[in-house]
Amino acid sequence: MGKVMISVYQNKNDKTTAYNKWYGRVKQGLEIKADVLCQHAAQDSGIEEAHVAMVFDGVLKQIKEQLCNGHPIKVEGLGTFKVGISSEGWSVENFQKRPGYKEGEDPRKWCSAQQVKSCRLLYRPSEDIKTMLREIKFEQV
Repeated sequence: MGKVMISVYQNKNDKTTAYNKWYGRVKQGLEIKADVLCQHAAQDSGIEEAHVAMVFDGVLKQIKEQLCNGHPIKVEGLGTFKVGISSEGWSVENFQKRPGYKEGEDPRKWCSAQQVKSCRLLYRPSEDIKTMLREIKFEQV
């Protein structure tokens, strides 16, 4: 396993409790693009790079489509991806003021897509990834 390089920096934001404290930060390597991943996968597997790229593109298209339809995607050895949202909260008093509200109705009936403020991609790593992360060695640059 390789090593993750870290650099050290001092927090200069005087509006936080972290002010003037020193921290480690991962020194990011070069970004690896999908075509380079496909090249490496082709070399590792002995499959032609063009075929790896076609399969990769197809899988990526399906992942996006299934996420957009609300399905979590579990990639064995990597983890699970799903869509999460932030939504506006409503109190029971808000529900009671809405036209058409009937006493005793379940407030969930009045929750709607208009309450969604934003969405994001959530990732839960697999046990393999968690183990890998625990075993990473760090080195200061």
